[in-house]
Amino acid sequence: MIIPHLRQDLEILRGNSREDGSPAWLLYDAIRNKYFTLGITAFRLIKNWTGGVELKDFEKKINSEGIETNIDEIKSFVNFLQLNNLIVQPLGQGVNLLSQQKNSLKKHWLLNLIHSYLFFKIPLFKPDEFLNKFISKVKNLGSKNFRNLIYFFGFIGIFLVIQQYESFAKTFMYFFTFNGLLLYLVTLIFVKCLHELGHAFVAKHFGCRVSAIGIAFLVFFPFLYTDTTDAWRLRNHKERLLINFAGILTELHLALIATFAWAVLPDGGLKSVAFFIATTSWISSLVINVSPFMRFDGYYVFADWLKAENLQPRSFALARWQVRETLFGLNHSPPEELNPSRRWLFIIYAWSTWIYRFFLFIGIALLVYHFAFKVLGIILFVIEIYWFIMAPIVREMKQWLLLKKDIKFNIKTFRLLLFLITLSLLLFAPWKSSLKIPAVFISEQYSKIYAPYPAQIKNIMVKNDDEVKEGQSIIEFYSPKLEDQINSTRTKLELIKTKLNRLSDSAGNMDQYITLKQRLISVNSELSGLLKIQDKMILKSPIDGSIKDLDNLSNGIWVNNRNELFGIVKYGTGQVKGFIKENQIDRFKLNNAAVFIPSDGTHEKINLISKSLDYSAVNALPYLSLSSTYNGPIAVRNDIESEYENRPETAYYSADFKIVSKTNIEFELPGYVHIDGYRYSPFIKFFRNIFSLLIRESGF
Repeated sequence: MIIPHLRQDLEILRGNSREDGSPAWLLYDAIRNKYFTLGITAFRLIKNWTGGVELKDFEKKINSEGIETNIDEIKSFVNFLQLNNLIVQPLGQGVNLLSQQKNSLKKHWLLNLIHSYLFFKIPLFKPDEFLNKFISKVKNLGSKNFRNLIYFFGFIGIFLVIQQYESFAKTFMYFFTFNGLLLYLVTLIFVKCLHELGHAFVAKHFGCRVSAIGIAFLVFFPFLYTDTTDAWRLRNHKERLLINFAGILTELHLALIATFAWAVLPDGGLKSVAFFIATTSWISSLVINVSPFMRFDGYYVFADWLKAENLQPRSFALARWQVRETLFGLNHSPPEELNPSRRWLFIIYAWSTWIYRFFLFIGIALLVYHFAFKVLGIILFVIEIYWFIMAPIVREMKQWLLLKKDIKFNIKTFRLLLFLITLSLLLFAPWKSSLKIPAVFISEQYSKIYAPYPAQIKNIMVKNDDEVKEGQSIIEFYSPKLEDQINSTRTKLELIKTKLNRLSDSAGNMDQYITLKQRLISVNSELSGLLKIQDKMILKSPIDGSIKDLDNLSNGIWVNNRNELFGIVKYGTGQVKGFIKENQIDRFKLNNAAVFIPSDGTHEKINLISKSLDYSAVNALPYLSLSSTYNGPIAVRNDIESEYENRPETAYYSADFKIVSKTNIEFELPGYVHIDGYRYSPFIKFFRNIFSLLIRESGF
């Protein structure tokens, strides 16, 4: 193997010391504006690099210089230089190498597309000339006196806003208008431009070259960026920290100024502008940029504060190593040697980043789903589930396959095996078959009892929940009016009879006789009716059953004949009607044994048989006791947009159940039906639910 020649345009710079205190150097590629950190061994190799010689001869030369290395390490370093295009390629080979790299990307076009969707950059312009021209004019903005002046007026503004908090909060409603959104967009662009110029001017102040300012897209959401890669050449740790923090500091200063301006300005356009600048700056700085889990300003500030280069790749590698050690007990050395506290800090940071990114991108997909159009939101959701959950798991499992020779049976592998077997049984075994269905018991014979006549209750002969037989006396009523009517009618009847007895059979009395005879029949019929009512004043049970809802009645009170007094339930008869969710229909069995359990907890269960199922979804829930409006289990809505009242939020299908055991349940009692259905695994259920959701919500 011939040692290749290094590119002549590469530059070696002294870097900051490593975390363990060892020296470090930077290899600078000016063409791509990219820096590579070199350890002491790599630095010595570069310093003694001799292109065009045999590998063995180069090894001898290196060893003669006192550098401890071997042929494998030199080959690995050469490979690193080749992959990063840092060597002089022979004529034709450079093109071939680039072609191979391009072809490798083509093999994974889908992954490239997903990565581009998640994040990509577009450089807009090179600001170096502009920065050189104006750097002297903005220097005073970073002075200590100017900052103290901003803090002074800013805190006054915050105090004044707190005093007018209700007025400040109400201004947010303007966001939800077209003009408000447009003004917010313009304000956001203005604030972000100042943010990036803050990075650029501070970097220029410390002598760094700003290669580009551009726009980046995170899940199609645009934001500006400033390329301050040249800050790597700074040896002073605090200077690099200030460059990274400059954008956030610029926005915070702007927020303080705008907050004060809003508090003192009169109502009008300028006050609205100040409000938008203040809120935009506060939200952008404190909510977005400060986060260390995305590669925004907060990440670089956090990494510089920890003095940890490439924080995320190193943290991710340590987290993956920790997972393997926990699961398999490989006793492999960690990717890098760190003290235990720093190692756990990196591992916790890695897991926090993965969790944060997962919920962030899922949230963005949901926003697109709700505020843009559903199909795109579903596509983004699927992509993010794959990218942040499935793909990392698949990659990690591939690594496990490569390490299978190192995996030995021990207590950790035994626990893992036991856990996997248990998880597989729980997820994939078709062990779950029972269905829990909201249902209501309906009595088939329920007698509503009314007073026979407006009357006073004289005597109540039963109590609530008493068992009665058909024809048994229940309540005795008394009506003075009815008694007066009966006595008055009897008097009329006797008077008519007396008149009839006094008339002779002469022809001259015939007309009067007929009139009195008809009058007699009428009054006699009236008396018979009143006597029948009188007979009903002792109320008797029409059926065998149980007295219900008698609590409001007592002796001496007056009642009318229009309102229901109480009810009598004939036990042992009735039916149960259940309401099945859409995802339960395929597991519902007809002619299958079931049990109704009342929700009140006081009545015994009822044995049932599933009789029928209506395959048309119910438009309105007919039983209020099951609706969410009355604390029932089925969510319903009642709004002006709904054609039906008590319309279920999701599809429900009614099912009838036949009662096969004796029961003593009152009229319309809610509960649940438990019935065995076709067996299924939780995994299959989850998959089918997700698939149904995607199909339904996409509008297919």
